Amino acid sequence: MHLKAPNTATMKKQQFVMYILLALSIVEAYAEFTGNKALMFYTKPLLLPMIMLYVYVVIDHRWNMALKFLLLALFFSWIGDVSLMLTPEHPLDNSVMGVPKSKYFFLLGLSSFLINHLFLIAIYRKVTTENGESLFQQNKFSFLPFLAYGIVMVSVVVPPVYNNPEKSLATIPVILYAAILLSMSAFAYNRYRFVSNKSFWLVFIGAVLFVFSDSVIALNFLAFPGLIPKPGFVIMTTYVAAEFLIAKGILLQFFEEK
Repeated sequence: MHLKAPNTATMKKQQFVMYILLALSIVEAYAEFTGNKALMFYTKPLLLPMIMLYVYVVIDHRWNMALKFLLLALFFSWIGDVSLMLTPEHPLDNSVMGVPKSKYFFLLGLSSFLINHLFLIAIYRKVTTENGESLFQQNKFSFLPFLAYGIVMVSVVVPPVYNNPEKSLATIPVILYAAILLSMSAFAYNRYRFVSNKSFWLVFIGAVLFVFSDSVIALNFLAFPGLIPKPGFVIMTTYVAAEFLIAKGILLQFFEEK
């Protein structure tokens, strides 16, 4: 179901917000690449609010439940961003710009992103349950690649986390989060042929990038610290792209582009 296309004034607002988001993303990528913590402190918390603003401008008072869920999903992602920013990366990493860090922020961030994925799953499921037999109903084996990837990642990441006294508390939450994350990407795949090709591919590519970004976090910060060079740059560039592509793809599910 497509709602009425936006007017010219709304399109100009969208473009303006996009330019700001692009500029912020470039500055954040630079900060991550160079390790400029002070700059990250200001740019990282602004990225998700800017995507939320873009979504709000596109919606332009044309609300439905799925679009409300999208904004809630982005809001919980923002909480996750801030929480992970306040999570220590090593034992001596106890503050950023004077703000104290705590390992418990990691659990808050994990919980926030988990809620984000649950909202996204609700959006993805709605389009398939209302419009007939879904991809998974047609071919139950189509879920297997997501299950296989989850099993491999859990088997690689969980043992070193469980055996580390500082991180063992996160073992069960990490397993639960991995299950929900892979379910989110699987349900994104399940939208195939229920939405336009562009909406499907934007959301699915975004979901895959989200899985990739979180896999880097799991490997580099939980299981094998220092494994990946410039991890912040890799994580944030793929993560911001994921969030925007998912949001854009969901918007295209309801709004025609001019």
